[in-house]
Amino acid sequence: MAELPNLTEPEPSADPAALAFEALREEVALMRRALAGLAAERASIEIPDYSETLAQIQQASVFSARKLKAIAELPILQATASDWARTIEQTGGPARREDREALAKIYAQLQAVARDMGATLRSVRTAGVQRQWLLCTFSGGVLAGMLLWAFALGPAMRAIL
Repeated sequence: MAELPNLTEPEPSADPAALAFEALREEVALMRRALAGLAAERASIEIPDYSETLAQIQQASVFSARKLKAIAELPILQATASDWARTIEQTGGPARREDREALAKIYAQLQAVARDMGATLRSVRTAGVQRQWLLCTFSGGVLAGMLLWAFALGPAMRAIL
């Protein structure tokens, strides 16, 4: 920075106007040196060249503006809530129909499985009843055979022996 001027003591016999003028001259000289220093400092600052970066930013801005314009022109963005509801209802109709058909198919399959299980249970019960009848018949046959042996064949065998 610039040096401060040597301020000398004013002479006592000097004219006050001359003293004021001398002080003003020193201040102006000081201001000139300060401005010269600032100008030299400013001239020494190296400002980078941003033209390439600015060109890239401009290209990106143009690209973004085109995309935003294309997006803004999409009909879906112009749609109202009732348009949205109508679109959802129209596109959801086939999906709901498919869901109803799938549920009906699953319901029919569940009914078929329930019928098969009922038939199997009835068959198992019938087999159990048949087993019980077979056991009773076998027991009755064994008992009848024992009685026949005891009353009919027993005396005949004793007579032969």
